[in-house]
Amino acid sequence: MIFRFVYAIGVLAGTSLPAMSQTDADIAATDSLESRMLNEVVVTGNNSAQRVENVQLGAEKLEMKVLEKTPVLFGEVDIIKSITLLPGVRQESEGSGGYMVRGGTASQNLVQLDGATLYNPSHVMGIFSTFNEDALGGATLYKGLMPACYGGATSSVLDIQLAPGNMQRWHASGTIGLLAAKLNANGPIVKDKLSLAVSARRSYADLFLKMVPKYRSTILHFYDVNAKLRYRPRPDDYIDASFSITHDNMGISDIMWMDWGNMAASVKWIASRGDHWKFITTGAWTDYTGDMWMDIMANRQRLDEYIRTVSINERASYAINDNHALEVGFRSELFRVKSAEWTVNDSKERDIRSGWTNELWLDYKGDLTEWFSLEAGARLSIFSALDGHSFSELLDYYNPGLQQGANRITKSYIMPEPRLSLRFDAAEHHAIKAGLTSSSQNLHAIRTSANTFPFDRYAITSADIKPEKAWQYSLGYTGTTDDGMWEWSAEGYYKDMRNVYDYRSGVTIFTDINLEKLILGGKGRSYGMELMLRKNSGRLTGWVSYTLSKTQTQIDGINDNRWYDASNDRRHDLNIVAMFDLTSRWSLSASFLYASGQALSIPDAKYQLSGGTVYYYSQRNNYRTPPTHRLDLSANYRHVGKRFTYEWTIGIYNLYNRYNPYMIYFEDAPENASGTRAVQYSMYGIVPSVSYTLKF
Repeated sequence: MIFRFVYAIGVLAGTSLPAMSQTDADIAATDSLESRMLNEVVVTGNNSAQRVENVQLGAEKLEMKVLEKTPVLFGEVDIIKSITLLPGVRQESEGSGGYMVRGGTASQNLVQLDGATLYNPSHVMGIFSTFNEDALGGATLYKGLMPACYGGATSSVLDIQLAPGNMQRWHASGTIGLLAAKLNANGPIVKDKLSLAVSARRSYADLFLKMVPKYRSTILHFYDVNAKLRYRPRPDDYIDASFSITHDNMGISDIMWMDWGNMAASVKWIASRGDHWKFITTGAWTDYTGDMWMDIMANRQRLDEYIRTVSINERASYAINDNHALEVGFRSELFRVKSAEWTVNDSKERDIRSGWTNELWLDYKGDLTEWFSLEAGARLSIFSALDGHSFSELLDYYNPGLQQGANRITKSYIMPEPRLSLRFDAAEHHAIKAGLTSSSQNLHAIRTSANTFPFDRYAITSADIKPEKAWQYSLGYTGTTDDGMWEWSAEGYYKDMRNVYDYRSGVTIFTDINLEKLILGGKGRSYGMELMLRKNSGRLTGWVSYTLSKTQTQIDGINDNRWYDASNDRRHDLNIVAMFDLTSRWSLSASFLYASGQALSIPDAKYQLSGGTVYYYSQRNNYRTPPTHRLDLSANYRHVGKRFTYEWTIGIYNLYNRYNPYMIYFEDAPENASGTRAVQYSMYGIVPSVSYTLKF
């Protein structure tokens, strides 16, 4: 049923599927600490010299204005798809909204919006991300090697900030695209004291679907709203209140329905005291929900889940002098996770778990000599599994309420996590960097494919499910020309992972409500090399990046206890991005990508059981899907007037109409000698797009 939605999108775009086959000074001064102290998220500039001088290896400060120029799908600028053009970052598959970093899965990435964590941040099964670029002020991606202030993820951290409203006067903009429209407004409520920024986006694919008789029963739409209040009680203090809501609805009337989304809010107080102290206090709340039901042959089935968290985070930084700084902090967070609640006709079963994590950290950053700098820290994470609910409950359909017990700690895990990054200046504009990071994660996504879906099952660490742990070691070199026009880098890494979970052979997410009966834990390893050449100035800018990597898993009880390629393993990944300023008003951009096929299990035999076909797999991930490659183009026209500015963006996604694999499954084919054939589903071929933006 899912692919009926995908097909409908292709129809709207003029294609079909084959049968087979405002960063400003305010932000810089407040949302992040001073660059000499933490070198953190939002800065007024991000030139090549800053990237060379950064101690942190594998950190990418994302330049929003550059990402906006890259070609996009359906005329929607997408920060998630843009970062997959960077070395070491890969899209799960064509059309998917998840991204993978250095051998990790999408669920091993921490995504934060103004301090609130978001889960599965994608629209329309991954075609769009939930981040409206009009609302964003800046972001930083940490590829494994992260400062001590971040935890809860073994792969990467993507820290995003909403842009605050202008303190002096109001601005607004509106965009109409192929499938969605956006509105944005920001300005002062009280000049120099209180500002507001609001952005909203809503798709209207459902309006077009109703015009086609075949798809009138199809429901397909999403919306997202972001808002940020900034209050300035004194010159050195800011208080930010941020809110975000995203929601998707997909369904076929009376047959199938899915909806999912995030609701998140945070309050952040940034205070400076004197020339040395800075404090950031953040309180955050997140509620992620997913719901799916099917009604087939008088058999009604429903699956719903949620992830709810509330946290408090405190950071205190002390600048000893211009070259040395210390930070200390703590974080406390409560989790409540409904891994699954099933309703099959008149019976109901659910799995709800709770946990509490407390973390302390200390971080130092400084220049020890003129040519040697380091950032060293330690993080202590303590996770406690709670038993406020029984792990599994069989409920009577007509009496679903059960008495809840008091939250009690059943098991605690204490995990020290050292962090170290070094920079050695080999020569002017040339640096050698090294680092190691230990990290842990207590939220586990259990999935049957390499792609993220809204109905993936989630679980938190318990007495039987242990925390995921990872050690990453990295070594790299970066350099730039004297004028900063050209920049290059090379990085190598090795990551050792523990308590990696995968499904037992022959089971699915619907086999049993109790996850402990479905999964097995083991270890993993990933290693690779990342190369990048970037041109930063001139009419022609862009970059070329290449990643060579290997990711494997070994779990006793799976694949005869032997190492096997992980479902997120990709051997080669090449990205070429070019942006050209044709005139003062016209700009052109192009991107080309090539990625090796993903690992896939193919059956060795099949047999009939109760009138259906059951496939037998002797090995895990013993086959590769075809590689993914495509060329995207876009053109942007920008006219700046005295009162109004307008832009036209025209794009062609997948210029040569390559149908890249999204999913492959197997079915009976009596006409073949094997009696079986593989069927490939693709998201879309060539997709034209156009959008118009008006700003005032």
